[in-house]
Amino acid sequence: MSDSQPIHIPSLSALTDLSKTHKYILIDFWADWCPPCKAIAPMFSALAKKHGVPDALAFAKVDVEEAPEITQQFGITAMPTFLLLVDGEPGGIDVNDGVKSLGGGAVVGPDGKFGMIRGADPRNLTLLAEKLHALAAPAPAAEEEEGEA
Repeated sequence: MSDSQPIHIPSLSALTDLSKTHKYILIDFWADWCPPCKAIAPMFSALAKKHGVPDALAFAKVDVEEAPEITQQFGITAMPTFLLLVDGEPGGIDVNDGVKSLGGGAVVGPDGKFGMIRGADPRNLTLLAEKLHALAAPAPAAEEEEGEA
């Protein structure tokens, strides 16, 4: 399964399986009847192509009508909502290095970390994808050392 396209998640078990192979998963909770969901979908796909990292960072899509158990588990009440999972659990990342304001639908947890976007906010979605890619992508020096071993 390629990480260059968003991965369709039809069930909780499929999400659990994906969580076993990827430290980071950025999920797009969407609905077919949601115009903002349709508007942001091409951008989410482009971000997946550009920033997905095999076996580390996956971009996934959950149709809220098809998989209500996932939606309920994470308390998703608005579409689109983008949720970050770290090691299979809702998590966040620190984006305060040089970011003046997240604005829009960014949700920052009590720990000060950014891990959810409510609404079709391209600026915050791009920021989250870029930061996740930086965390998930192997460092060039590490790749060279592994090749020599």
